[in-house]
Amino acid sequence: MTSSLFLRFFLLVICGGFMLFLSWPPITFFTFFIFIALVPLLILEKDIRDKKKSYKAYFICAYCTFFIFNLFTTFWIKNAHLAGAVFAILCNSLFMALVFYFYAKLKNTIQWKNPILILPILWIAFEYLHLNWDLSWPWLILGNVFASHPVFVQWYSYTGALGGTLWILIINILVFKCYERRTSLKNAKVYVLALCVAILAPFLFSNFLYNQYKYENKMASEEIKDSVVDTINVLVVQPNIDPYTDKFSLSQFNQIEDVYELISGHVDSTFNYLVLPETFLIDPIWEHKFDNNLSIKTLNQWIDKYQFDIIVGATTLGLSEKSATSKSLGKHKDAWYEVYNSVLYMRGENYKIATYHKSKLVPGAEQMPFQRILYPLLGDRILNIGESTSVGNFSKQDTISIFNQSIAPVICYESIYGDYVRGFVKNGAKVIFIITNDGWWKDTSGYRQHNMYAQLRAIETRRYIARSANTGISSIITPLGEIDESLGWSEKGVIKATLVLNNQFTFYVKHGDFLGRISAFLSILLLLYFFVINKLQYSHK
Repeated sequence: MTSSLFLRFFLLVICGGFMLFLSWPPITFFTFFIFIALVPLLILEKDIRDKKKSYKAYFICAYCTFFIFNLFTTFWIKNAHLAGAVFAILCNSLFMALVFYFYAKLKNTIQWKNPILILPILWIAFEYLHLNWDLSWPWLILGNVFASHPVFVQWYSYTGALGGTLWILIINILVFKCYERRTSLKNAKVYVLALCVAILAPFLFSNFLYNQYKYENKMASEEIKDSVVDTINVLVVQPNIDPYTDKFSLSQFNQIEDVYELISGHVDSTFNYLVLPETFLIDPIWEHKFDNNLSIKTLNQWIDKYQFDIIVGATTLGLSEKSATSKSLGKHKDAWYEVYNSVLYMRGENYKIATYHKSKLVPGAEQMPFQRILYPLLGDRILNIGESTSVGNFSKQDTISIFNQSIAPVICYESIYGDYVRGFVKNGAKVIFIITNDGWWKDTSGYRQHNMYAQLRAIETRRYIARSANTGISSIITPLGEIDESLGWSEKGVIKATLVLNNQFTFYVKHGDFLGRISAFLSILLLLYFFVINKLQYSHK
């Protein structure tokens, strides 16, 4: 490889990686770099093909591009889990690079008129897989980039974030096609026209949906005054307890008293719900002994006094059969229990408590990937791994729970899964409560991105979201994905809000990630075709 060619490849890699990074939330000024950020990789593929270079070189270039993107966008993971950060950045870069590598190989095997269309199929299939396996890390799904500009993607109520991914890929492809034909305006004008339509049509459709919903919301506001529509009044708490110092050094009693002082000047008889953050109750609680727990008794006193229900995060323990995630009770060798990251729904009716256990667990930090596959192979040895390493060993719930027939209890990491959150709504949720503890990431872009992604969930489901963070950003998000009110980093306080309950389903709620399912099916066909063609070519030699 000549020095000039190496320099060209190097500059294309740098441009691609940094345009992806600069386009990403919470940076908002350069968001539209995303529409050209993949063009350098498409140019690289053309250069390597024209100069008959090895596709290993293309893979290396793609990996370096995505490594820059992952490193600068998600470096903050190191604050919570250094090994997890290294693993996430290296592996996610690998997965993304492999998509472009297979695209390049397939493109030169399959005789299509426009083989570049293979790329959207493979990439969306990859994102869909990344949402639905044990190494799931969908933080950087391309469609998430518009979380900083929800007004532009109101049509996510039809497609979800994968629709945004498709939009981005199509525009990048059209820009590349214009680049290919840059010397001939006659040949390029069709692609220029298509590019203009591809950019403007979604913007115009989004603007139409935005104004339509604004009008409907204005009508609903009038109906609220006349008590025609159902509403709830919530008090969202951000206690601002540092997870690295005070969270686990202060007693549970002191933390509860601190929150009581915080809310006492704001509560009245009109409030229906008090929302407290993830793991607010830090001391593990046995689920069959809720009635004996002092913290639970204290919160029940609040319920008696103020006549509201409480949504609160807790670490809970439940007796269980022996499993891949269970732990031994020690002296009782045949007795086992599970540890859960839970939401408790506490009601005044006979002090009833409903529980929901976090289902989307963070790989490594909260669960060992592929436990259910490894347990039959490794047996009891897998039960000791969590104790001897930093790998988490939480158990999860396999079904979706709805509180009071209307509330979706979403815990932290779960809120980045559009298809999972819409499952709550499809099961009857009329409003979404997200509880989280974003303080682990410190004052970085991580907690800002996390809150912005919740704005996309509001658009997809057309539900109000009340978000309680231990610290980070607590917020009220409207069904248009707009922040109605919020508390920022290191702020202690409460948010009082009236939320409209919505019982209507969006197209996305009804059908979920249909783009992902279609792309996954087509990708399987493409890969089968690729292997068959390769085998036939090899047999003829």
